[in-house]
Amino acid sequence: MGERDRILAFTRDLLERTTARLEPFAWGTAYLDERFPLRWDSNLLWVQGALEESVGADELSAEADRILGDAGLSHRNIVFDEPVERLASRFVALGYTWDRLLTMVHRREPDRPSEAMVREVDVDTFVPIVAASIRPEPYVTSEEVVEQLAGHRRVLAEAGARFFVAYLDEVPASRCELYLGEGIAQVEDVATLLGHRGLGLARAVVLRAVREAREAGCDPVFLHADDDDWPKHLYGRLGFEPLAHWSAFDRPGPA
Repeated sequence: MGERDRILAFTRDLLERTTARLEPFAWGTAYLDERFPLRWDSNLLWVQGALEESVGADELSAEADRILGDAGLSHRNIVFDEPVERLASRFVALGYTWDRLLTMVHRREPDRPSEAMVREVDVDTFVPIVAASIRPEPYVTSEEVVEQLAGHRRVLAEAGARFFVAYLDEVPASRCELYLGEGIAQVEDVATLLGHRGLGLARAVVLRAVREAREAGCDPVFLHADDDDWPKHLYGRLGFEPLAHWSAFDRPGPA
């Protein structure tokens, strides 16, 4: 199995192990979890493999309406293995946002090390840190959103996730997660508090996670990034290189 296929298989397996149920549909699998209805990454349609040219955004959006709507969900989230640029304009016309995504694999040493203090913490310590850091975000419209997004880390912990935090004057200022599989690892959810950015803290937590993954014998070590956002350049300086592009389309509910 090639590197990209291994990463896809690992990503789907982790999603399967951390959602409540699966529902096959014509072009892939829906992952659903009624415990976390406000968490889009727990409730989505994943289109697997290349699509026939005859399949368009309207058919896929209708499937999302059917499956996610029947589950009582107002948002729509559709993930693709491929970039699927041909569908983008129609999805946008249907009210979706196009997320251009990039998988990056760690290939080389970073441009420089980090000396910031990083601790591995347990999930009971990590959940309140996540809650405090996401509470000011514009997408957080209620305390219920905070509880679901932060609380989902307990599900990830049961699946073997590890959590790393960089502290500045005892303030938990930056964090990331590490998901380990059989010879493969993913660095995920890198975030730094506003006001503490530009200090090398994200660098510190990512490099710590990479080191732990390497010590566990993992190769590849990868992450997913937004192809339109600046963090991918940081990851490049840390030794990650682009492997594959893919896409997701999402649309919020009326609330």
